[in-house]
Amino acid sequence: MLDVLVIGGGLAGLTAARTLTRAGRRVRVLEAGSEVGGRVRSRTVDSFTLDAGYQVLFPAYPAVKRQLDLAALDLVALPPAAAVRRGARVDVLGDPIRDPAGLFSTLTTRVLPLADKLRVAKLAAALRVPAPHSLLVGPDETTAAYLRRQGFSGAALDVFFRPFFGGIFLDRTLDTSARLFRYYFRMLMDGGAALPRAGMGSVSAQLAQGVDVSVSTRVTRVLPHGEHVTAVTTAGDIDARQVIVATDPNTAQALTGEPVSRGSVGSTYVYYAARDRLDPEVRLLLNARSGVINNAHWLSNAVPGRAPAGQHLLTVTVLGLPDLDDDALDARVRGELGGWYGGPAAQGLRPLLTERIRHAQYPQPPGYAATLPGHATALPGVLLAGEVTSMSGIQGALESGEKAAAIVLGDLHGMSRPRGA
Repeated sequence: MLDVLVIGGGLAGLTAARTLTRAGRRVRVLEAGSEVGGRVRSRTVDSFTLDAGYQVLFPAYPAVKRQLDLAALDLVALPPAAAVRRGARVDVLGDPIRDPAGLFSTLTTRVLPLADKLRVAKLAAALRVPAPHSLLVGPDETTAAYLRRQGFSGAALDVFFRPFFGGIFLDRTLDTSARLFRYYFRMLMDGGAALPRAGMGSVSAQLAQGVDVSVSTRVTRVLPHGEHVTAVTTAGDIDARQVIVATDPNTAQALTGEPVSRGSVGSTYVYYAARDRLDPEVRLLLNARSGVINNAHWLSNAVPGRAPAGQHLLTVTVLGLPDLDDDALDARVRGELGGWYGGPAAQGLRPLLTERIRHAQYPQPPGYAATLPGHATALPGVLLAGEVTSMSGIQGALESGEKAAAIVLGDLHGMSRPRGA
């Protein structure tokens, strides 16, 4: 009999399983899909390396530092700046100290008034002082309301904060919790953003090393029997002393009966190949105008190995799940890209894939943390793990897996670690 069965091979499940395996427990992970990683995975399409959606890693995440060998991931740091697109016009905004190439544009551009640039510096100075995890507690409000209280102009919200943090929150309205905004802002200050050279799937592959994983195995029921729990699966029944359910919230709710589902925020991604280098920019491209594009990134400029020799890779983020078929969405995206690079250049792009991720995050409005489910369930011997117990994203998934493992091991230090620490 297994000591622990982990249902779900995403980041939370893999983290829990690896922690328990290293502690000497007999552990097995069951993953319903054909590969581990959940949303953090990569695949090859026509020799291009595509991540599942547009993802980056924040190396300053505390759980990332604990769980990952960052050197082995061969991280490529992204510039601490963004290029604001208003049609053919481009303005660079960022940290003039850490991104010297963008110094002149950052200081001279009028896309952001001088007063707002000074407010960014003031905000950065204030958020650098407290412990990062403390930014996740205290009074809450929407990110938009918080930024307005700091004195930022409507122009600052529209040309920078909405497209940049809208890409993180998958919500351009900035109605997401200001606590999360402050936390992410601090993580960016402390460690910036980076990409594993071989793709975000490298993160999941590293977590899976040394872990007993069975893929393409779906669990349909979880049945406690006092001293053990039986998981009814497509590969037969499996018994374990304890079970950790580390699936998406909807599946976890179906298996445990706990009201853990918080809804879904979807997002859409369109990937293009280009023969010609239409743009030398390595920074994230923010769309400051209305349209379907929120942001875009020439990934092959930042990480050349993501595209085959002589070709270039563009990833476009479209927030939500537009009610358009792939051809119609492609036409809309190309029309907006035509305003950036010219119609003929945009028409020369070759579509690689359109990906619609229906559950990319769960909604995180002000005060959402007070409604988060815990790890315990009403089923004896069954625990929950997953970002829905913390925050949507890599830090939330990793720390949730850590905490579930800590409960099994009776590790008081791990159980008492604050969210975000």
